[in-house]
Amino acid sequence: MASLPTLNLARSAAMLLAGVGLAWSDAGCGTEDSPLLLSSSSTTTSVGSGGAGGGGAVANQGKELFDALEPILVKECGPCHTTGGPADTPFLGDPDSKMPDPYTTMTSWPGFLVKSSAKSRLLTHSSSVEHKGTKPSDALVGALEAWLTEEAKAIKDVSKEEMPTIPPFKPIVLGFNAVYLGALGENFDGMAVTFLAEELTPSTLSLTEIEVHPTSKFGVKLTHPLFTVFPSGSVDGDPDPVDSFSNVILELAAGQAGLLGPGLVVLANWKPNARLSLAFETALAVDPNGTVDPNATPCTALDSFKTNAAPKFTPCFACHNGADGAANGAVDMSELMSNPGHACGQILNRVNQMSPAKSQLFVTTNPSGAATHPFKFGGSAANYNAFKSSVTLWINDEAK
Repeated sequence: MASLPTLNLARSAAMLLAGVGLAWSDAGCGTEDSPLLLSSSSTTTSVGSGGAGGGGAVANQGKELFDALEPILVKECGPCHTTGGPADTPFLGDPDSKMPDPYTTMTSWPGFLVKSSAKSRLLTHSSSVEHKGTKPSDALVGALEAWLTEEAKAIKDVSKEEMPTIPPFKPIVLGFNAVYLGALGENFDGMAVTFLAEELTPSTLSLTEIEVHPTSKFGVKLTHPLFTVFPSGSVDGDPDPVDSFSNVILELAAGQAGLLGPGLVVLANWKPNARLSLAFETALAVDPNGTVDPNATPCTALDSFKTNAAPKFTPCFACHNGADGAANGAVDMSELMSNPGHACGQILNRVNQMSPAKSQLFVTTNPSGAATHPFKFGGSAANYNAFKSSVTLWINDEAK
């Protein structure tokens, strides 16, 4: 395989990553049991959210099951988990306007649709002590189990693939995506590939601003990335027909961020409602001793950071203070008060100095946005705007 010059980019355009775990609101979001009879053993022959498989066009059983459970789902979880609601996980989107609709948001929400449906975050968290809201009714849980089981039939098991591979996921189309690399191994926890996705035509998907984000402890080396399209309802993948990144070799030090190849790709083999997977010829987490380059993202406006930004990041401590390994690995704020220079460097590498509003720390935490992140200011636009305004003062000072 031919190779391009090694990339070692510290491009400042990234995000606050909180790891693969999803936090949920403390607000009560449940109701009493309601009759709901659903089963994944329907007589139709389709699988998952599929339309086409080996037997041609068939009914969309996964979608049918979801449509049947949606009313009780919205009734029990809608008071909290809608866009702009009090929960930090608006996985229902906007059930009224359908922009976005619940099926679209839930099938693209990280950790919801997985090969082993019993491990779906939708089920495991709602029944755990971490979930402070009202427990979902037995009727809703049963309906969700049937739906998740059906959707799982269309997710390929990539655990035995020769190339390191991220399991198929449904991208957020016309929105920001963060794909976590934890499936590649323990040292990849907290790392992510991020991009914006847009459907140009029904058969063409554009991915732009494709970036790789190592953690504060581990760098990464990736070669020959390959996106594969899995048509809705199918476990048969269709790789990028032109193998766009065949020559790419990317090396990033711990705490850096960089473009994956040219940072964009157009997939001409796209299908509506399809899933994507991402594989690499090689994927290595580097620097196992956790040594961080102190000059990777130097701050030049530390006083402004201390005054305008640092106090606004205190809510992030719940995950980024060292207690959550994946979150802290992505953005280490454990020394926010004791060593603000270190924390400033970590956060600076996750902002866009040229266009602060596009900084992923704003995109991911916006209560009205579609991006998935475990903290969205409890749905408060006022608190989010205050955070954004104050932190932007520091970003602007860094850009001077």
